[in-house]
Amino acid sequence: MRPAAITTSQRPARRTRSLCRDLECALPDATYVLRGTKNLRDTVLEALESGAEVLFYVTEAKGNPARLHVIDLGEIPPRLRLSFWLGGVKLQRELFGNRVDLSGDLVITTSKRPVSGHMKVAESLSEVLGVEFVPRAGSLEDVLEEALADVLLVVEGHPRHLGTLTFYRRTEKVGPSLFYRDFRTKDERMKL
Repeated sequence: MRPAAITTSQRPARRTRSLCRDLECALPDATYVLRGTKNLRDTVLEALESGAEVLFYVTEAKGNPARLHVIDLGEIPPRLRLSFWLGGVKLQRELFGNRVDLSGDLVITTSKRPVSGHMKVAESLSEVLGVEFVPRAGSLEDVLEEALADVLLVVEGHPRHLGTLTFYRRTEKVGPSLFYRDFRTKDERMKL
């Protein structure tokens, strides 16, 4: 996996900060870059100094996480590669009870019967993060055995949103879960 950094908008609310800390624990080799009063340019420079190649930038609206932007720092100038409009999040403490530090190799997969949109999201995330994408045909155990991984990021459907991104340790859902309503790449857009 490419090294990642995670940051927020300036003066984030507690829930947004908690989501960023959960993402730091869920993504192997990720670091949290404290934004404070710095502008985004200075934050990108600090992320580059820490060795990050990908930046997860979480913005908020009304005290809740609203958007997740994935910026590729390996390109000059850094470019926005993916953007998710969030409809809600479930933190690790809400799913599992406490914060869990996930370590090991990350693999991205989908639900058993994915729609084309979920495949596109999984492939795009896999490309940006530099991790393996394994289409799911059977159970989560089959994906883990095929990829020899410990951490799964599962892209699946949701009745009220376009989809969800959920982190698993082996076959146990530990979170965070991000419910997205809109997904954009540099070339296309998928909306609910």
